[in-house]
Amino acid sequence: MTNSILLKVENLCTYFRLRRPHWFSPVPIVYAVDGVSFEVPKGKTFGLVGESGCGKSTTALSVLRLEEPTSGSVKFDGVDLLSLDPEVMRRQRRRIQIIFQDPYSSLNPRSRAGDIIEAPLKVQNIGTSNEREERVAELLSHVGLRPEHRAAYPHQFSGGQRQRICIARALASGPDLIVCDEPVSALDVAIQAQILNLLLKLQREFGLTYLFISHDMAVVQHMCDEIAVMYLGKIVEQTDRISLFNNPMHPYSKALLSAVPAIDVEANQLAGRLKVAGDPPSPMNPPSGCRFHTRCPYAEARCRSEIPTLREIEPGHSVACHLAGG
Repeated sequence: MTNSILLKVENLCTYFRLRRPHWFSPVPIVYAVDGVSFEVPKGKTFGLVGESGCGKSTTALSVLRLEEPTSGSVKFDGVDLLSLDPEVMRRQRRRIQIIFQDPYSSLNPRSRAGDIIEAPLKVQNIGTSNEREERVAELLSHVGLRPEHRAAYPHQFSGGQRQRICIARALASGPDLIVCDEPVSALDVAIQAQILNLLLKLQREFGLTYLFISHDMAVVQHMCDEIAVMYLGKIVEQTDRISLFNNPMHPYSKALLSAVPAIDVEANQLAGRLKVAGDPPSPMNPPSGCRFHTRCPYAEARCRSEIPTLREIEPGHSVACHLAGG
């Protein structure tokens, strides 16, 4: 399996301009994604993790241009997607697909499962009618559904089965990159494991590359090769899975890991679990300096005024914190 870079995101910014409360007030701006950069090698899984509202899903949608970024570049296999006109971008979507968070709202309730899976093939003019029917049957088998399921409607399936249909739809056009936007957060815990293992199985079979979005640290530990921790629109720590879970360096990463329940209470106490108070600030009015300083128990004076850069503290381990690395 090659480690060449399939997706390269550089200084991605996505801002939303809101309606002014009155004529003479400034235009409110939501800084949803503010200068995010990362690379995803072919055949690997890159995870974005953080609290709700940190910008991870907006980053995923911006990569796909389902939300138009404000600035930056998104290079897919060497091609900057943000520079493409709509028709060329439409052809690129054959190679880039998404699995949405909610399998209930992301399926058309009036369409049969087979038609839902076949839809990308029709949109992209792939194959004849018979070839598309064969492809749908093949995809149903790949995701663990039976041929007769193609005639059923979404309301006739369980949540896990619906997400399998979503996965089959994402696979239909033979993509290289699949964005998984919290694909198991709406499912029962027992079903989550089945869907995650299915995604890993399909990745091995088809050499897929995943951009994986989640707020669940246990899920990203199971799925991802490299992980970036986001806070209020920025990446605060980025490294491989083992380094992040064994040696988190940013206080926010430590707090996220401290929030993961553990069975051994004494082990929890010995680990020195880090607690943070309060809610994240509004992305409409982010704090000066380090965006985490309003909740960080270690914050110093410079944290309130100087913006920390994402710098490599150890080989392959980058942290945006003035205090990291001694």
